[in-house]
Amino acid sequence: MSELIKIFPAYEDVFYDDLENHKKYFLPICSFNLQLIDPSKNEWLHIVSVKEIYDGCVGEGREESHTQFTKADMLGFDIIDGKYKFDADWNYFQTSTEITPDQYGEEFSDLDIEYNMNEAMYELKKAYYNKHGKLYDKYSYRPGLTVDDIRRLERLRQLTVEDLENDEHSDYMIERAENKLYGIFEELNTEKNSLEDSHFGGENLINKPYLNEKLLDYIACIEGYDFQQNAADQIFLFHDDSIKKAVICFEYT
Repeated sequence: MSELIKIFPAYEDVFYDDLENHKKYFLPICSFNLQLIDPSKNEWLHIVSVKEIYDGCVGEGREESHTQFTKADMLGFDIIDGKYKFDADWNYFQTSTEITPDQYGEEFSDLDIEYNMNEAMYELKKAYYNKHGKLYDKYSYRPGLTVDDIRRLERLRQLTVEDLENDEHSDYMIERAENKLYGIFEELNTEKNSLEDSHFGGENLINKPYLNEKLLDYIACIEGYDFQQNAADQIFLFHDDSIKKAVICFEYT
């Protein structure tokens, strides 16, 4: 099945165009072929997160940039040649401030810092996955990453894969990882159930994607904290082939 799933895929394999802006805001988590759900299908979908998850909803207060499928904590993508194109304008996001090491003495907002924290943790966990072929499954307690200033970013960037390898063994984390389908999915809707009839029912989603009053097909759910410092508890993927649309929704429980 590995040929049908790519974890931590390359930006070039996920996004159709304007890679510069897609790289500014998104974190590619997983690409997979719909054959996993329906053997008659041969189409790639992608689950992505965003770098600026921190406090409140992504896209809140940016209603002028909302679309039918892009609202608070909901992101719509046009599917073109098996790749994604964000369907709203970039003003939907609040920050893309990259903090370089020579700027650690300057003042930045918590959102700016967390944007950089999320990218740094993503790259660290991606390196761990590339080395071990599995998601990080240990227990870490790093109070230095919870301080209230930019030191938390400096400390995170100093961590290496070897630091993660030396973290405390956790039977719970290993069991949790083993329960994931194909090592990544919390749920894969192979039964083609409605969202309400699924194990992860999305009860806390503040927005859901509808077309003509019908919810788009629910495809899959993954846990966000496997990939970044601050995350949605669950990331849902919805899809409608008739309009070539994929929608990502973030849930916090």
